Amino acid sequence: METDKEKSDDSSNHYGGIKMSFVETCTEMLVSAIKNGSVYKEYCAALKAVQQIPGLKDQVDEIRRLNYRVQNISEEAKLYEEMDKLDKKMESLSQILEVNRFLDAELALCRQLQDIGTAIHQGIHLDVPDLS
Repeated sequence: METDKEKSDDSSNHYGGIKMSFVETCTEMLVSAIKNGSVYKEYCAALKAVQQIPGLKDQVDEIRRLNYRVQNISEEAKLYEEMDKLDKKMESLSQILEVNRFLDAELALCRQLQDIGTAIHQGIHLDVPDLS
C-alpha cells in the first residue's frame, strides 16, 4: 500500500470503502449532541405523552397547520378567518398539560436548531447579492 501519498479532500476511498470527510464527521457529532441533549430529550418525552392520548396528536397537528397558514397568508380577510380558527382551537387545547408541554418543547428545539443555523451562517461568508 502506498504510504507517501498526499491527503486529498476526495471522500471516496479507492481501496474499497467510503471515508467520511471532516465536515460529515462533525455533522454526525452535532446531530448526536443534539439527540443526547436535554432539549431534544424533553421534546421526545413530550411528543410521546401527546401520542399516548388518543386523537390528541391529530388535534395538535391541526393547530400547527393552522398556525403555518396564518404565518403565510397574504389576504387580510382570510388571515382574520384563520386566526379565529386558530384561537378557538388553541383555547380548548391549551387547557391540556401535555399539549402545552409539547408545544413548549417543540419551540425550544426549533430555537436551538435556528441558533445552530445562525451560528453556521455567521461563521461562513457566502457572497449572496441583495435579492430584493
